[in-house]
Amino acid sequence: MSSSDQANSLTLKWALGALALLGLFLLGLDQALLFDVDEGAFSEATREMLVSGDWSHTTLNGLDRFDKPIGVYWLQAISASIFGLNEFAFRLPSALSGWLASLALARFAQQLWGPRAGLLAAVISATSLGPWAMARTATADALLGLFFVLIFIDLWRVVSSNSVASRRKLALWVALGLLVKGPVAIVVPLGTLAIYGLLMPQARTPLKALFSDGVAWLILLAVSCPWYLYAYARHGQNFINGFLLKHNVERFMGSMEGHSGHWAYFLVALPLLWLPWSTLCLSAIANVRTQWQQPFFKYAWIWFAFVFCFFSIANTKLPHYLLYAGPAVCLLLTSAALSASRLMWSLTWAVAISGLAAMLLLPSYLQQHPEWVTDVFYKALLEGSPQTQMKVWLFAVPLLLYLAPTLNYFMRVVKPANTYMTQGLGFISFSVFQASVLALVVLPWWAQTIQAPVQGLALKFRDNTNTIVQWRVHLPSFATYRQQEAPRREPLPGEMALVKNTKPYWPMEWETLAVIGPLAVVKAPELLRSKP
Repeated sequence: MSSSDQANSLTLKWALGALALLGLFLLGLDQALLFDVDEGAFSEATREMLVSGDWSHTTLNGLDRFDKPIGVYWLQAISASIFGLNEFAFRLPSALSGWLASLALARFAQQLWGPRAGLLAAVISATSLGPWAMARTATADALLGLFFVLIFIDLWRVVSSNSVASRRKLALWVALGLLVKGPVAIVVPLGTLAIYGLLMPQARTPLKALFSDGVAWLILLAVSCPWYLYAYARHGQNFINGFLLKHNVERFMGSMEGHSGHWAYFLVALPLLWLPWSTLCLSAIANVRTQWQQPFFKYAWIWFAFVFCFFSIANTKLPHYLLYAGPAVCLLLTSAALSASRLMWSLTWAVAISGLAAMLLLPSYLQQHPEWVTDVFYKALLEGSPQTQMKVWLFAVPLLLYLAPTLNYFMRVVKPANTYMTQGLGFISFSVFQASVLALVVLPWWAQTIQAPVQGLALKFRDNTNTIVQWRVHLPSFATYRQQEAPRREPLPGEMALVKNTKPYWPMEWETLAVIGPLAVVKAPELLRSKP
């Protein structure tokens, strides 16, 4: 085969693989309702941006929103302008971000270790529970995850080969990360660089060249600064207080919205976020002493360790913070998969099947034992949830166990498929199966259980143009589905309010207009006019 034929064949393989991967990311993207609070808040802020026509600033229920920079709202607004105000449109930027991140990791892994590594890196990134969930969530995290992948790759090229092109691309990715999430986009690579530079003296020369590259600084400032300067000029100290201090400094120094946790929080989160591949972390840890002697692995471990320690120290803890270490973890797992023993793969299968079984059995178990849910509101939602038989999907697992050896044999003897032969190939089928079942069965059930009353009441009052406020609840998707703002405050006389009806906190004489599950819409009476 000529070199041009080989290149065309490789291009075709990549194109087919990329399309298959895209199908996995888009599978069931519109099957689940928007989850509150985060998805509802991002989607409603995007909807209000489209209604106002002001694409330089976001509001939530009419009030200035300083939670995140503008980047992801632009992408969601473009998507919603094309596909409409629906779950698919709001989540599409996240799905595409996850897809592109997986492709970038696959290409980088292939350059490092060959085609088998490329295949494994793509599938690990696409099917691991944490990255998979972020790619199906209408927030900024999947987009930031994409930029962290690109930062991780080009930062390594800078320190390993002093690539000028990579320095400029690195500046662009950091700038875009600043527009999507804020200072964390520069904190993580800077922390990694500081530690790597201390431990690897030979890296100091390319690092010095990086920080003295005027073009890279120009790219960074030209891309990231205009919106920040505009936001400060428009909002002044309110922007500093709301965005920089409250949603960045206070998240680190204090517990935001009750999201605190023990110092070992991320030790528990790590294996859950990387199911079904997480058992391979044991192989990676077992090899850390050997890998530490190799520059790339040292770099990957430093990136992971910095993220893990930095956010363990922070008072606000959320599982997806650990995904900022995603590119390092994905490649460490890929390396572990390439060299894992049969015993390790057997253990990986056992833990993965147990994890999937837990996710499929939990809904039925909670329906049978609602007393396990202590929150009255969520207990009422669970008691009104649709009956589920999702556990029947466990019967497909034995079939996968039979198919795995067959698939391995096929890939071993058939050319050119044997290029991608790896011991973990059979497990890939299980990971894709898990991602598909979660997308089409598990996630829609949870969304229907938790969010159906919110959507139902919103649609019931969509044609009513009067204001409905949120009183002692924070369910921003109500405004998104109703396509009208829903301020969070106590209702004025004559106004309607979305409330929790598990324990009524409004006067008995108020009119109850509609009830769905533990939510209701009530109306305050008009003020009585005094007689002359």
